[in-house]
Amino acid sequence: MSNQETLDDLKYATALAKSSNEAPLVGGPIGLMWGILISATLFAQWGIITDRMGIEPQYLWLLWIGFAAMGGMGSAILGRKVGSKVGAHSIANRVENAVWTMFSLMLGCMWVGIVISMLLGMGSVALFDLVPIVGFAGQGLAYGVIAKISHHKWLGYAAGAAFVTSILCIQAFGQPELYLLAAIATLFTVVLPSLKTMGIEHAEQ
Repeated sequence: MSNQETLDDLKYATALAKSSNEAPLVGGPIGLMWGILISATLFAQWGIITDRMGIEPQYLWLLWIGFAAMGGMGSAILGRKVGSKVGAHSIANRVENAVWTMFSLMLGCMWVGIVISMLLGMGSVALFDLVPIVGFAGQGLAYGVIAKISHHKWLGYAAGAAFVTSILCIQAFGQPELYLLAAIATLFTVVLPSLKTMGIEHAEQ
């Protein structure tokens, strides 16, 4: 192989890596679905525990079981469509998928751990207040990682908003307003970033 051919191969590999790194994020629809679902569920929880909906608090577990079922089905359906998009296997999209998958597993394990603690008589309902606090902090971590490894640096602002929300939620720990705050904040930390991601993806097609 001549030096020119080697240089051409290197240029091609560099261009391929650059295009992979700069591919648009394609997970916007999934994020939008989860954002709307999370916000609605948190708002419903606030309405139930403040007796604004006329539903007994002991039925909250049905709310969250429904949330998990709807979210799981939505992710399965949208995941197939997202996985077939151009750029879905780029480095940024693979990292995004991995980060959010681990984030979901973390919160799921936390929720299961709290339920087990309560069943064993070792915990209280107040432990559930930790979930949105940890959730927003986890969002900030996820957005920050994706911003660092991709050209979507604007996600750093979403990370900052999520971290600030986590701090604010700590101040409302033990209060019903925690869930109202979390419901509203989710519109800004999940729904809006997802809409922006979808807009960028559409513009770059």
